[in-house]
Amino acid sequence: MPRINLSNAPRGTMPLNVKPMLATLVDQPFDGPEWLFEIKWDGFRTIAQIKKKKVDLYSRNLVSFTELFTPIQKTLSKLNFDAVLDGEVVVVDDKGKSHFQLLQNYNNTGEGAGRLIYFVFDILYLDGRDLRGLPLIERKEILKKILPKTKNVRYSDHVLEHGKKFYQIAQKQDLEGIIAKKTTSTYQIGRRTMDWLKIKLHHEQEAVIVGFTEPKGGRKYFGALILGVYENAKLKYVGHTGGGFNEQLLKTIHGKLKPLVQKVSAFETIPKTNAPATWVKPKLIAQVKFAEWTGDGHMRQPIFIGLRTDKKPTAVSKELPKDINPKSMKTSGKKNSEDRELKINSNLVKITHWDKVYWPKEKITKGQVIEYYRKISKYILPYLKNRPESLNRHPHGIDGQSFFQKDVGDMPPKWVKTHKVFSESNNKHLNYLICQDEATLVYMANLGCIEINPWNSHIGSLDKPDYLIVDLDPEDISFDKVVEAAQVTHEVLNKLKVPSYCKTSGATGLHIYIPLGAKYTYDQAKQFTQLVVTMVHNRLPNTTSLERRPIKRQKKVYLDFLQNRRGQTLAAAYSIRPKAGATVSTPLDWKEVKKGLSPKNFTMFNIFDRLKKKSDLWKPVLGKGVDLKKVLARLENSK
Repeated sequence: MPRINLSNAPRGTMPLNVKPMLATLVDQPFDGPEWLFEIKWDGFRTIAQIKKKKVDLYSRNLVSFTELFTPIQKTLSKLNFDAVLDGEVVVVDDKGKSHFQLLQNYNNTGEGAGRLIYFVFDILYLDGRDLRGLPLIERKEILKKILPKTKNVRYSDHVLEHGKKFYQIAQKQDLEGIIAKKTTSTYQIGRRTMDWLKIKLHHEQEAVIVGFTEPKGGRKYFGALILGVYENAKLKYVGHTGGGFNEQLLKTIHGKLKPLVQKVSAFETIPKTNAPATWVKPKLIAQVKFAEWTGDGHMRQPIFIGLRTDKKPTAVSKELPKDINPKSMKTSGKKNSEDRELKINSNLVKITHWDKVYWPKEKITKGQVIEYYRKISKYILPYLKNRPESLNRHPHGIDGQSFFQKDVGDMPPKWVKTHKVFSESNNKHLNYLICQDEATLVYMANLGCIEINPWNSHIGSLDKPDYLIVDLDPEDISFDKVVEAAQVTHEVLNKLKVPSYCKTSGATGLHIYIPLGAKYTYDQAKQFTQLVVTMVHNRLPNTTSLERRPIKRQKKVYLDFLQNRRGQTLAAAYSIRPKAGATVSTPLDWKEVKKGLSPKNFTMFNIFDRLKKKSDLWKPVLGKGVDLKKVLARLENSK
């Protein structure tokens, strides 16, 4: 499992018997900067509980799916972590489209056409950490990193902001609909809220089967199903359906209804039917699609899709969409007293909420962050130019919900440079922002990018990093031990005649960079870094760790070599961090890396005095780069 920062998530026990968070039906699609949009899958909502490789799958009504979906259970049992996942089990056709009827066939026979897939779109718990309080966008980033892509378990991706366009695509592909979720939403077990919304392309309704009519003509078994929903704890008739059946399905459904036959109707008011009716106990739920609701509350032209086994009949009620005003789902475009425009060179940068407080305790505002990046631009830009940026956005300051954004789509103004990079995990090209100048840096700061996170490689050489990184990440241990690990790393590298450069992370750790000059692949960089940190760990076995899982490296300094992978990012030199005091990731002279050093001593307010005295200590990082072959030869000769 890749290294995941879970420091924002509290420790906790695994939640059991989870009833999932539900979406509210609304009447139309919309756009919104604080919303993401997912495919509405046509299947069974399924919670997966994974503990010590034992997997339990169950429905939103706590009905076990473990035996029914054994292939998915087996795949999840191979994962090397404990987790609670939320997603949808579907059966897709050869075009990748989900069909409830195909799932129904699988449900009936255990086999059939199509492929069984568990699309996972949320994670509630991971390895001793309760993730429910994290913002959705952060939970999804964690999920995407840890979930391997397999034949029958997949990450369910999303698009940001552009719900209308996504809805149009769903229409063209004749999908069931789309789901809209606030990027900042926490996971609220068992609740239906306005933070999650569903927009359907077709009218669909769950309905309780209350009876069936006699067949006519040459039809066998039954004519139509008599349907109802609960209203004020009483069953109300909403129509009957005879469409959507073949002879085998008629036989199967009839076989399930026969044991439920009773003499009396479960309806309080017995409806008129066009043929003699047989009443049944209201135990089975039908999924139907229909043209519209009639004036008397019946479904017009209902068509049977399948049976649902994932909820209680008494939970079935008439679902009508709530009216929404699309304009209310996006931030106002009206200019206010905090809005302004900055002309930087020939580019006009629009700034919103200049006076918004980002650090409540220190009263530091968004405007101060923007002014900082304008002033620091000549120092930070050399380490950003031609590099894809992962935007870590904090629109509500350091105490608000934040989220990562990689794909900026067509959001930036035309003067901002972007570059498309193919993402294997997403199986598509992502349009990354490239920060080439002061104006773009300010544009990023206006989006809420308190910290700046560039790739380790640049356009034209994306598979070959410009430097390798040793990330010293403490887990509940004093910073003096981080300093000790940095000093030993420096000693190891000096003996190998490898130049290295240290900076504070701006948070709790230290970063050590070695220039490579884009001459080696990420795998080569990672392998060499692993060799170095192994030597360091052998010297400091009691205070350092090579374990990726935080729970296994308590009170140790994690010697992280996995930052040396394509697409990984760390805070750039001179980047502010969204931490108390507005600390800055600051390059250090090795003489400064000694006991008593503290990242808290370097902030956005004193960094410029330091630069006057020491200038930019980070320049050599972008230099010629070491010759790893010679280094490895020296290492071999020293044995």
